[in-house]
Amino acid sequence: MKKVLFVCTGNTCRSVLAHYYAAKLAADNKLPFKFFSAGLAAESSIPQPKIVADLLAKEGVKDFRHIPVPLTGKLIKSHDLVLAMTAAHKAGIIARYPRAAKKTQTLVDYAGFGNGDIADPYGRDDLFYFEIFKLIKSAVKAALEKLKKK
Repeated sequence: MKKVLFVCTGNTCRSVLAHYYAAKLAADNKLPFKFFSAGLAAESSIPQPKIVADLLAKEGVKDFRHIPVPLTGKLIKSHDLVLAMTAAHKAGIIARYPRAAKKTQTLVDYAGFGNGDIADPYGRDDLFYFEIFKLIKSAVKAALEKLKKK
């Protein structure tokens, strides 16, 4: 079973949206993948914005509850693929965990969309979250297609 780790800054928005959306798609399609998410600067006392739960609910993710998880070496080691939301996140992961270099990419690059970042919606309006989630959904779908072929 392939295990994929999504990483962003605080593990409240982008990596959470990717994590739970990917898990839902994989479950719906009976794919043998597990997903998790963490943040380079995550603090468990910071809850995700309500819009995150609202967007996931519209995709059929029910009973959503998430507590931010800090990125650790153990998490890196236990996952087959690490997908960062930005090139800066990727660089931060590799700087902390050099052995993760071969299995760490940005989500956008892994999805085949070229080099690019998924902007941080934290503190922005709902429309910005909606647009970011649209990109995340497209990238996650493409990433799952790629994973199915491996």
